[in-house]
Amino acid sequence: MTIEGSYLLHDIGDQIYRCEYTAREAVYGRDYLLAFEDDQILLVHDEPGALALPRISEVMSEMEFASRELRYLFSVSERSFFAPVHWSASTGRGEYMSIQSLRTIEPQWMAFAGVTGYHLSYWYRRNRYCGVCATEFMHMEQERALRCPKCGQVKHPDIAVAVIVGVTCGDSLLLTKYAGGVYRRYALVAGFVEVGESLDDAVRREVLEETGLHVDRIRYFDSQPWGFSRSLLVGFFADLVGPPTVKLDSGELSEAVWFKRQDIPVSESSISLTSKMMSAFRDGRVC
Repeated sequence: MTIEGSYLLHDIGDQIYRCEYTAREAVYGRDYLLAFEDDQILLVHDEPGALALPRISEVMSEMEFASRELRYLFSVSERSFFAPVHWSASTGRGEYMSIQSLRTIEPQWMAFAGVTGYHLSYWYRRNRYCGVCATEFMHMEQERALRCPKCGQVKHPDIAVAVIVGVTCGDSLLLTKYAGGVYRRYALVAGFVEVGESLDDAVRREVLEETGLHVDRIRYFDSQPWGFSRSLLVGFFADLVGPPTVKLDSGELSEAVWFKRQDIPVSESSISLTSKMMSAFRDGRVC
């Protein structure tokens, strides 16, 4: 289901995201550098004063470039993006800022590239050594995977699957607020899919665990890669079955409230699947 006029993080118009891995060398004056320190990304100030992802030549000298190893991540149309291998980029000609800054960076392809680079770089940084025998991984040449030269274990990128659920009761939608974390605006019931669990079963379980409610008539809405949490988000709407009284799991949520369509708050950002689902229900495009 596609909602006209709503643009998710990965909706990059006529730009083409090329995710396939190839063993290639970076070009100094052309390619981009995606460097991270924990949950911060290296950014530069563009000419109009806006934040932007840096080209390699904007944050490194040619001497530094020649002595440092860079790994190819992906391309967006003709633009290629690389990450440092086992070293940190200096901040001499850039500034490390929260990855949340990427929510407002324009154009959209640049925001998407930054978040996707964070997902991949996070995985690389936390998988330097084999979890079976502790030998340092080697990168495979023919695909994006790490291989242990000693025991042969192969490690592919981690992608967690999560469901987002718009629980409906007639003309009302259940909105929630998380008990922890930095996000304080209204959201929808959400949670990660467990091993051996179908998407529909995950929807029923998450709603029941967090709110004590039962749902049925589960229908798929849309999906979204969400590099902020290294996840693939899958959105569903589901109808309430039984009484609407919420039994809140205070460990997960601080609030769960029924909102009439016309009272659903407008999100400040439209790049998330959650905001798209809330908007679709508020505007009567989902029953």
